Amino acid sequence: MYSGRSIFLLIFAVYLGAQTPGQKGEVKSVKDDYTIGAGDEISVHVLDSQDIPEKAMRVDPDGRIALPLIGRVEAAGQSVSALETEITRRLRTYIKDPQVSVNVTDSASRPVSVLGGVNAPGIYQLGSEKSLAQVIALAKGLAPDAGGLIRITRYGGGDGESDPAKAPVMQVSVKDLLSNSAMAGSIPIRANDVITVPKASVVYVIGEVVKPGAQTLNDRESITVLEAISAAQGVLPVGAPQRAKLLRRDPRTGQRTEVALNVKHIMSGKGENLVLQPDDILLIPRNDARAIGLKTVDAAIALGTGALIYR
Repeated sequence: MYSGRSIFLLIFAVYLGAQTPGQKGEVKSVKDDYTIGAGDEISVHVLDSQDIPEKAMRVDPDGRIALPLIGRVEAAGQSVSALETEITRRLRTYIKDPQVSVNVTDSASRPVSVLGGVNAPGIYQLGSEKSLAQVIALAKGLAPDAGGLIRITRYGGGDGESDPAKAPVMQVSVKDLLSNSAMAGSIPIRANDVITVPKASVVYVIGEVVKPGAQTLNDRESITVLEAISAAQGVLPVGAPQRAKLLRRDPRTGQRTEVALNVKHIMSGKGENLVLQPDDILLIPRNDARAIGLKTVDAAIALGTGALIYR
């Protein structure tokens, strides 16, 4: 099942897909919108002409197609309507008033990669122009553990860059996207773009709480001790929040350090409501429990304590 915001994004993308604005609010033709590329498969139909059979053909790696009567025609880089116009112009030498129709039967030249926190990561063909929301919808929406930012790395073509080290990167807030922000919703995705949805930061609440486990921050930047306890549905009667421990990883050594934390005071308003950092572990021990070693805690997390999605 998809999360609430994934379903919202899918509906939002369908709405965007129904609106393809052109100049002055007019609707663009797909034939004007799609740019043919090398590797695409197209068919050319000329009304009442036996000289040019209607059959599918691949655009050559050099971007051309070969047709009877007129020979090789430059196809890559042109819109469908522009190619129709060019074929019509060249056929007038042989056919009176030719009626030409070009269709793209297989789009294989406009890949976009969607990676990370989506429900169906992979490589998708753009076909006609699509917005960021529409491409995320192709990947079945955001996963429950998706973070709050989406990165778009632009490779090749236009203002793109083939050198990965120099490729421009845009960042889009998921919150802006879901709030129907005009800027976020209208960002066009181009061929060879890489869309990365980093997974959200995680904190853990384990021990004597109703629902122990990992809590993903999604589009939140932080979570406090009280919010984490609330998301874990509170401390059990056998818990000893006054003897809680905060286990935080030292960025220099990578090892966890243990800090005593009186969560009972925090819950009663007598202590500072600390902000938890990504990868923090908040441990609520039992009233009669002996000390729990850090190795035991790490083993419990490695085995999995159940995912709790914080909203």
